[in-house]
Amino acid sequence: MENQPPPFTFRAAQTFVAVVEAQSVTKAAHRLGVSPSSVSQQLSGLEAALGAKLIERTARQFRLTTAGVLFLEPAKQLLDDVSAAKARLVTADQTPPMSVRIASIEELDATVIAPWLLKLTGTYPNIAFALSSGASHENHEALSTRAVDLMLAVDTVGQADWVELHPVLRDPFILVSAPRMGDAPDMATLRGAPFVRYASDLQIGRQIEAQLRRSGLQPARGFEFSTNQALFAMTAELGGWAITTALAFFGTPLAGDLVRAHPLPVAAFSRRLALHSRAGALGDLPRQMAHDIRTCLEDRILKTSADRLPFLGDGFQILH
Repeated sequence: MENQPPPFTFRAAQTFVAVVEAQSVTKAAHRLGVSPSSVSQQLSGLEAALGAKLIERTARQFRLTTAGVLFLEPAKQLLDDVSAAKARLVTADQTPPMSVRIASIEELDATVIAPWLLKLTGTYPNIAFALSSGASHENHEALSTRAVDLMLAVDTVGQADWVELHPVLRDPFILVSAPRMGDAPDMATLRGAPFVRYASDLQIGRQIEAQLRRSGLQPARGFEFSTNQALFAMTAELGGWAITTALAFFGTPLAGDLVRAHPLPVAAFSRRLALHSRAGALGDLPRQMAHDIRTCLEDRILKTSADRLPFLGDGFQILH
């Protein structure tokens, strides 16, 4: 009897996509939770099943063969189709076990994430939700490389055909200052006080700097931070000021004890928070998850935002 080629498996296709996106067997193994030797075995089995070499690997080079290029998009589509099928079964109460990995942002950790996840697990008891927090650009990278299934992030993706986007919140920028600067610091006061920045590699930092340049206000360089808590703490310690967002102020524990919030000294601008997933990969689940987090944002933050910061008006609002 002639030797039969090994069967084609979903796991092998999943491994192939992970290796291509990570550009490394070791990194792909870490993401998949298996050993590098297991990844290599899966790749060898897949190539034998397809009868074609997919990846050329040497100590210095990693590249797809022609067959690998041709197989990559169908393999990605296969992964998305299987995820969508599982999501449809879950939402139809057919109870298959499923895991969903979510990347979020710091601003939601202390206020919205816990009630949102509890609401989700009550609705979908057979989904195991895992959440990590990071900057929006890091979350986008995680989604594009399939390290996560969904991300909550500032909408900076643009019109990418592989992204399914559900708007959640319009988040206006605001001024925060140390209490010693008083209740309404004017432009002259701000020019004479230290300005605390977000790190320049963050989207929020770049957006603020661009607006300051357009407004002709360019404070001297000083401290830069990548977290809201550190930004507010240094602003209070220096007796200075910073520009942040309403969500960052409301979502950071003790922010109101460290700094005071005011309208912007420059033209109003805002950012948009959205739930992103790979298009079609999870069926109707992202839409339902976006609906639930809007409800949590309304209940936990927006109901009291008008009383706490009346100057926000309708600039701080849920998006649909």
